Amino acid sequence: MSELQEYEKAARWFRHATDEDYDTIASVYSYARLKMIQGGNPRQWGTKYPLPERIHEDIDGRHTILLVDDAADIPAPSPDVPYDPPVLRERRGEHERVIGIFSVFHDPDPDYKVIDGDWLDDLPYTTIHRVASSGLARHAAADLLTWSKKTFGNVRCDTGLKNHAMQHILESQGFTRCGNIIMPENDEIENVRVAYQWNGRTLVPSAPSRLAERRLVHA
Repeated sequence: MSELQEYEKAARWFRHATDEDYDTIASVYSYARLKMIQGGNPRQWGTKYPLPERIHEDIDGRHTILLVDDAADIPAPSPDVPYDPPVLRERRGEHERVIGIFSVFHDPDPDYKVIDGDWLDDLPYTTIHRVASSGLARHAAADLLTWSKKTFGNVRCDTGLKNHAMQHILESQGFTRCGNIIMPENDEIENVRVAYQWNGRTLVPSAPSRLAERRLVHA
């Protein structure tokens, strides 16, 4: 069996991050900051966010979840092989690589109390923050959002005013743009963010977006 055939059967899965993952997580966030700067969005994360103490706090609180696969031993895996939708499996792969990161919080987010707009509802929700892709595999952000919707049901998040790529992914995944929120003042990063919510009762995306979503999950 060829390496490509082997890779076609490789799975993606989620697991909680541990202290052993710190260096990898920091590297992925560094890559994400660079991509934001190159994409004309230099002030969402600046050059330092998230700081090391924030990364450690997320890990210690079991907030950080990694999207991984077992394809690190394949020299040039195909970017478009089909795979099953990832689920939470608390294990490390023999040839694991991290392809996506995000942090999950179930308590009300204090920065979401005031919004220039309207949230979809006032029900309990889960917040996802610090979404980042390592650039090693495609559709990582879409997988994170798909799993979050299925797992938590009512999900809120925010992104930068100039982060048009993430805005597109969120809207393709059926998230509703609810307005703007104000983050705490920071000299290096912008404090106005675009707020999104998905609660399972929003309108489904248009036909092209549904097709894009199927490709994100299965392509």
